[in-house]
Amino acid sequence: MTLYMSPQFASACAAGTDWRDTAKAVLEKLESAKTPGVSFNLGFLYVSDHLVRDAGNILNLFRDVLGIKHWTGAVGVGVCGVGEEHIDRPAITALIGAFDPKNFCVFPAGGADTKAQEKVLKPWLEENDPMLIVVHGDPLADEDPVHTLQKFGNSSRGFLMGGLSSSRQEQVQFSGTKMQKNGISGVAFSQDIPVATSLSQGCMPIGPVHTITSGNDHMIATLDSRPVIDVFEEEMRALTIKKIERDPDTILVPEAAASDMSLIPEEFQRLFKGEVSVAFPVSGTDQNDYLVRNIIGVNEDNALLISQHVTSGETLRFVYRDEETIRQDLSKTLVELRERVTRSTGSFTPKGALYISCAARAFYGTGNPDHSEMKLVHDIIGDVPLAGFYAGGEICNARLYGYTGVLTLFL
Repeated sequence: MTLYMSPQFASACAAGTDWRDTAKAVLEKLESAKTPGVSFNLGFLYVSDHLVRDAGNILNLFRDVLGIKHWTGAVGVGVCGVGEEHIDRPAITALIGAFDPKNFCVFPAGGADTKAQEKVLKPWLEENDPMLIVVHGDPLADEDPVHTLQKFGNSSRGFLMGGLSSSRQEQVQFSGTKMQKNGISGVAFSQDIPVATSLSQGCMPIGPVHTITSGNDHMIATLDSRPVIDVFEEEMRALTIKKIERDPDTILVPEAAASDMSLIPEEFQRLFKGEVSVAFPVSGTDQNDYLVRNIIGVNEDNALLISQHVTSGETLRFVYRDEETIRQDLSKTLVELRERVTRSTGSFTPKGALYISCAARAFYGTGNPDHSEMKLVHDIIGDVPLAGFYAGGEICNARLYGYTGVLTLFL
């Protein structure tokens, strides 16, 4: 485990056997970052869900040892640091920073009930015009996180980024010196804190944009006035031909393959390692942005069921995601971010970073360390102090995404 430092930030990440030895490993590195003239006063803390039952002890220990009272963060199925991720094991990652106290405001959780949140945040917003607001949310909150984000984004006027906690046990957020659930919590930064953010979708469009001509609730019956299953099968066939460079009808698949995946011909194996989803274009953006949602199944009427309410007239397209598309899109997005920052500032010297990735992406590349997501991030942005986690939904510009990676740089 390595300590990463810049003039304003320090980060460390470690995996262990329990919360004590894991916290000790991270804290020993962060304590060594203390230098005269640098007063760390804000921390980002992420713990894996293996340690969620001891999350309160972890937060208290970090607060007491480092002397930092302002914390924000969440629990995830995995956490990440500079060039490393720890999935499905006890792990902790933390990023600490030194800011002018007037330039940030840590606020408690708020959803349907925002009284406690407004008490803290409203006075600060009256004095500051926020640039970036890092938020962490509860996917099981009383109010739909999508609605909470929309309301909060409209009232706060800032650029929201972050993620929903992901856990097979409790859902936990860190706010100040407390653990919280329900709603969203986080930290707002004033315009005096320069930042840059990028969003990597990790998906490849399969075919053209379609219009839902018959659909409601979670069901799509027709696209472009054609049965949705016909359109879907047509595009899956085109994808198969593109991926294996052969007509799939020329490949024989044994009947026994239905119960024994090892009997599936090698040509098809790559297709079963990826996933097909639906993507809804985001209006009002010039970034070819879209929201990806799961395909749940097909009903008895051959209508497609998806994980979002739909109405006739909406547009969508089918997309495909696997390890290759994730790497290609992430690499392209990070290179473009690096070039954008260099053009605007004259150099690429970020002081700190946060990376929030989708829990569904956590296991891509884990079989080959050279193909890991965080190694690719490190290869492109360098030894920038960084912390993050694998979320149950990623937040960028107050929208809730899926299957994405969101990188924020403190410049």
